[in-house]
Amino acid sequence: MAYQPEDLTDLETVVLGVLSVGLPPSRAAGSSTFRVDHVTAVVNGLLREGRRDAFLRADGVSVSSDFRDTLRKSIETLADKGLVAFQPTGMPAAAGGFEAGLDIDVVDPDIHPALLDRYLGQLCMERLFNVPDVYPYLMERYSASGEVWRRLRQGGYAS
Repeated sequence: MAYQPEDLTDLETVVLGVLSVGLPPSRAAGSSTFRVDHVTAVVNGLLREGRRDAFLRADGVSVSSDFRDTLRKSIETLADKGLVAFQPTGMPAAAGGFEAGLDIDVVDPDIHPALLDRYLGQLCMERLFNVPDVYPYLMERYSASGEVWRRLRQGGYAS
């Protein structure tokens, strides 16, 4: 079945959109704010509550336990639909899939699934970019991700 953004829950749309941003491994970026669960929590908080921290713990970085459970269920549903795949623990973390040669960060399969439907992911990302409260945050993550990937490649990653 071919899915469209309208066929997804709001959180499923956020997950696919965030996976399409191209986040680098958080360890390589030097910040847990690049983790898929963190970015998803912030975007979901902006969409649902109008606040970045709505689904974060007091430290402003870790996601709340309730949100983590909801996120896992959403990822399981997306996996059942064939839109994402769980990555085996210990494999390199890369945006939307695997890239050989990256040993800087490893996958937590509950948090960083591989995106299988890149077209749908792009549609979801565009929807997120069209939300005025979300755009500045997500664009900043997108831009910062590009800088980290550039630094990694200059350092010999994936050569």
